Amino acid sequence: MCANCFHATNHTDHNVSFFIAQQPGGCCDCGDEEAWRVPLQCPSHPPSRRADVDATPKSSVKPLSSDGPTVQDRVSVPHELQETMRRTVGYALNFALDTLDYSPDESSVPLHEADLRTQPTADPMMKDQYCVVIWNDNKHSFEELIKLLCDMTNRTREEAVVVGNRIDENGREIIDMNTNVMRLLEMAQSITQIDLGVTIRRAYDTFRKQVSEVIIEWLLDLTRSRLGTDYMILREVIAAELMSPRRRDNGSYNASAQAILSLKEIPNPARLDALLLYHTLPWKKPRLSAKDIYASVISSSSEHKLSLAGHFANVYPRVIDAYLLVDREAETPIKYFALQLFTVPSVALHVVRNHKLISRLLAIIAAFFTNQI
Repeated sequence: MCANCFHATNHTDHNVSFFIAQQPGGCCDCGDEEAWRVPLQCPSHPPSRRADVDATPKSSVKPLSSDGPTVQDRVSVPHELQETMRRTVGYALNFALDTLDYSPDESSVPLHEADLRTQPTADPMMKDQYCVVIWNDNKHSFEELIKLLCDMTNRTREEAVVVGNRIDENGREIIDMNTNVMRLLEMAQSITQIDLGVTIRRAYDTFRKQVSEVIIEWLLDLTRSRLGTDYMILREVIAAELMSPRRRDNGSYNASAQAILSLKEIPNPARLDALLLYHTLPWKKPRLSAKDIYASVISSSSEHKLSLAGHFANVYPRVIDAYLLVDREAETPIKYFALQLFTVPSVALHVVRNHKLISRLLAIIAAFFTNQI
């Protein structure tokens, strides 16, 4: 239970303990019937509705039944407005996915200028403006980072401390941007010598990723917003678009590009599947925000929880592969979301029956112990 919900509910004669979660991955269980013997009547989390675990749930922007917010809390939303909201959210999600299509899996630095120029890019003008980005890690002390920034970028200690704090808080920071490719390559290659995560990308691609972070933060804000008295409608719109297929058209900047992310083995792939598989590509802050968005979806209703759990189970083997092989953020992997989903009895039954979770888990274990991962 989160602190806000604890203070909003009555806990007279309850045994209470407080702790700080060391690994992000869960969400508040206030509205989950399976988590409590007696309903807590939390105002922020309406109780979920029991669903048939044999059925494959479908997301919908239609209002939930009486087990969600009360009738007087729901507002009547014109169909045209609902469609506009869905299109807007869909465009925002597509922008983020289109950007991640061209993001590198690993923080490796090209050895030569020619290799740098042939990197995948979405820049239609192929401008020779590049950025050096340092990524957060747990291997180096803050003082090591400050000294590095002072030596490599000629910053004062005060300026380096500001940049270091941004790296620690957000997960990465641009330390240089210019058209002198050789200088940037030398800087990035020197940083790799001390095993600190660093990438060098075109400024266009770097800027798109910054915009994608803003979009993710905006979507998270929507999950915490109300339309009149209705605090569910925006969550339902976001959930519906997450569960919808990704659409590419002539307006998409990489519409003619080959599919970079293969989803062939996933039945009826949705935007959510791609976002879960792309979770290793962003940095700390947008990753945590994305997980908060998913948490808001599963707290909307039991149908939403089952639907998201099914998508998560379908990509779980590849999520584990990415965590073991390429994930640079050991503290914010999406794999810990399994704690919130697979430990719920109804969800566990659903993913075992309908998504072959047991065989998938056994395959992961066998692959691990036979050095196939």
